[in-house]
Amino acid sequence: MAKFIVLFLSCLTVISCQKKNVAQKVEVPVMYEASEMAILMRGMYEFNNVVKAQIINKESLTPFPEVFEDIHSAVLTDKFERNNEFDSLSKQFINYQKALYSSGSDSTVYFFNKSINTCITCHEPRCTGPIPKMKKLLIY
Repeated sequence: MAKFIVLFLSCLTVISCQKKNVAQKVEVPVMYEASEMAILMRGMYEFNNVVKAQIINKESLTPFPEVFEDIHSAVLTDKFERNNEFDSLSKQFINYQKALYSSGSDSTVYFFNKSINTCITCHEPRCTGPIPKMKKLLIY
């Protein structure tokens, strides 16, 4: 019995040590590179998260970032196209964002929520992934 076990283990060792000639397929992951628009929109989200807190706490608002105007020209993610609906909603978003600064304090929540809802409306037919995150920006 001991000879059988030694022979069996020897065979396993020989088999496992043999070099396999099977070519292994190695997949190299493709790194995602964010578009200009994706980077801009992430910045818009972060900015509006700060503004939301400022509105809730009745603090002075951080000045409107002029870089938001790049929404009209930033390069979109490949699979998305700039169209009339996008252009209209992006203008509306900028107008609502700017209205936060020119309106009275009693209207800031209204214009803030209108700007966020404009983002949601624009994303609904195109890119729904960030919508739950955007909805968390709304002030109730």
